Amino acid sequence: MGMGRVGEAADGEAIPTAAPRDRVRDRALAVVQDPVNVLGVVLLLAFVVRGIWLDQPPGGLIWDEAYYVNAARVIDGLPVPPQDHYADAPAGIDPNAEHPPLGKVVIATSISLLGDGPLGWRLPSIVAGMLVLFAFYGIVRGAGAGTWLAILALALLAFDNLTFVHGRIATLDILVLAPMLVGAWLASRGRWALAGVAVGIALLVKLTAIFAALALALFLLIELASGRRDRALVRRTVKRGGIFVVPMLIVWLVGLWALDLRYTTFTSPVDHLRHMLTYGANLEQVDRSRGVGCTGSSEPWQWLINECQLGYFKVTENPTDDPSVTRTTVEFRGALNAFLAGAMPLALTFAAWAAWKRRDPLATWATVWAAANYLPYVALALLSDRVMYLYYMLPVVPAVAAAIAVFLVRAGLPPVIRWAFIFLFAAGVIAYFPFRTVP
Repeated sequence: MGMGRVGEAADGEAIPTAAPRDRVRDRALAVVQDPVNVLGVVLLLAFVVRGIWLDQPPGGLIWDEAYYVNAARVIDGLPVPPQDHYADAPAGIDPNAEHPPLGKVVIATSISLLGDGPLGWRLPSIVAGMLVLFAFYGIVRGAGAGTWLAILALALLAFDNLTFVHGRIATLDILVLAPMLVGAWLASRGRWALAGVAVGIALLVKLTAIFAALALALFLLIELASGRRDRALVRRTVKRGGIFVVPMLIVWLVGLWALDLRYTTFTSPVDHLRHMLTYGANLEQVDRSRGVGCTGSSEPWQWLINECQLGYFKVTENPTDDPSVTRTTVEFRGALNAFLAGAMPLALTFAAWAAWKRRDPLATWATVWAAANYLPYVALALLSDRVMYLYYMLPVVPAVAAAIAVFLVRAGLPPVIRWAFIFLFAAGVIAYFPFRTVP
């Protein structure tokens, strides 16, 4: 009884064999216990959630797509709706001169190949979003993390709301993050010249890529400080810095000059850089209550608690005849996963401690990358009234994901704590998922 099917041994004695249900269970366990299978599932799901219902809302632009898609239309010489941004801009010239042209040119190329529709607008972001995940996984594994820790960090990054949303809408933020992380991955493999090329490409999308260069410079300084009495190490570190900086500057400045000749009216990269920096410095908010409430903009310290979330796009409907009763069907928000944000201060603190005391390579990477991409905004907030938004945290999210994974795995926490966090994080993914009903 309860022994399943019966086979026959060589001596004729009957032996029990597994029931079909038991074999299915064993095979399922074998599948989920293989990290290669789990990694594949995470990447597949990440791709699906970025591509599913890409045409929703029908014909609608989400948040700053109103700038970048219309700029791409102008570059392609396509008509822009009269009420939209850049409707009167001259054809072929990038009207969004506050940023370098490359990101808009990529979107324009996609539109010219795939048509002026959601797939044409958003496919570059999907590709860049997946490239972010591949580069990040390479960084984590290259820092000596085990496969399961790397998969955990990857899942936290892949399904964080801010990363996910920007991985499927046509804005510049994910397009710049991809080459930033590729540059960091190449540098971790000792390919400093190629890392410089990657960061130079990122700077042709958005100037905030300079924080990737700052992070890599900090890594070199840490290496230099650790071997200050070793002259060979000092020479090697200085050489790496030069090998990185020279290609970055060449790609950045020559690339900007070439793009400007074709897509803008600037005659030199210096003129365009001056315009971009001046434009950014002039983005000030008139009514700014330091850290009190949300007045359209926000302060960097508010981002640490996921405060001042941005409403990117929202669709509501009346499910009944009562006009006062509404239901949200689509809601894109510029916000971190609530539980990732909640764990962020503790995890980054632990990562900084592990980097200092244990010389943990992944904790060091998370600490340095977070500092380089976050602290400059703190300085700007203290020294100026520049407008800033929560989505500026997007380049910091990879560091946060790595830090949380390090904390959960290496802080000696009971397994129940790890699984409780994973469960809560998954609940946050569902709560922030932009599609509340099946379109």
